Amino acid sequence: MIESLNQWQFYNPVKLYAGRGSRKQLVEQLKNQKLLIVTTVRGKAQFLEDSILSEVVKNNQVTWVDSVKENPGLTDLQAEIDQLSNLKVDAIIAFGGGSAMDAAKALRIGLAVQGKYSLAELLENPALHKEAKQVPLYALPTTSGTGSEVTPFATVWHHEIHKKLSLASDNIFPSVAIVDAELTDSLPTKVTLSTGLDAINQAAESVWNKNANSITLALATRSLKLGLKALPLLIEGKGSEQERDQMAEASLLAGLAISHTRTALCHSISYPLTAHFGVPHGLACALTMPEVCQINLAVDDGRFVALAQALTGQSDVGLLFNVFLELNNQLNVAEQVHAYIPKLDDLINLQSEMYNPSRAANNLAAITDSDLRRILKKSFDISNKD
Repeated sequence: MIESLNQWQFYNPVKLYAGRGSRKQLVEQLKNQKLLIVTTVRGKAQFLEDSILSEVVKNNQVTWVDSVKENPGLTDLQAEIDQLSNLKVDAIIAFGGGSAMDAAKALRIGLAVQGKYSLAELLENPALHKEAKQVPLYALPTTSGTGSEVTPFATVWHHEIHKKLSLASDNIFPSVAIVDAELTDSLPTKVTLSTGLDAINQAAESVWNKNANSITLALATRSLKLGLKALPLLIEGKGSEQERDQMAEASLLAGLAISHTRTALCHSISYPLTAHFGVPHGLACALTMPEVCQINLAVDDGRFVALAQALTGQSDVGLLFNVFLELNNQLNVAEQVHAYIPKLDDLINLQSEMYNPSRAANNLAAITDSDLRRILKKSFDISNKD
């Protein structure tokens, strides 16, 4: 725990249902209504084939947006808002991974102010969000990674200029989150890996974060204990429903933690890797996690001792570096990033884009340009891997 805390607060207004079978809540709560379901092509098929969720379609008048792509773009989302401008619905359902969640959040607020403000204006000026009279948003994640079902953020990509943007305000919180791990049982290994690494990194980044408090540290610690154990087993094919349940909880708790703290340096570094080279988000975030952990250990105020004790049973904070390094080595994170970015110079050339103040400034330790370059070089080096 942090040795001393000044005044602090915690707020999260999302009503939460969790556990296997909890998606029944959607059937019970939504009847004889006009619904917009935002998902992917794969997500629509999963929704319709599910014996429980298919009842939602039978009991309500449904409009589908099943065109969501990975890393949804500003241009596409604005076009969708314009196309749906005359649609009146009672509620919106977000069904899928982080991209579906982001798209649904953006469409929800964009439709609420359609004709008055563009999505670009909402991204530029969060004060405008208060003018949106939004319908309820029900968020059902089908991956264990972003925790977006309980956060006040929605990522929107400006693909034309290779830039990550964010809708961020209390008005972006979903109304209801339903976290049913059964929806993740059939996830492909590649998706399990990237989303799982995102969850672990979000928990870690909420620890080495200036905005952390007793609640977020407790959430993050529990998330890390679950995720660090479950994810390798799932990737090795040794996981069961228990590990899927643990990853779903890890993702949810990490989402609750970052809903207050936001993320930090690893995420800031990751954005240009995804924007320019298409590195999957979780891999891009996890790449630098051991080195970023190491640089934060030097400014421990008690939180890292507590985390080390929780994760390793010992109070040696240096063991935390090993925890994250062993995870990355076990899951071949650097090697997989090399498949997208073969040369170190290509990574270094993006350094000027890697300091996003809304994320990097949350990092507990102050970071210089030379620190960042050293982090990149050490993270990218696979020559000394055990």
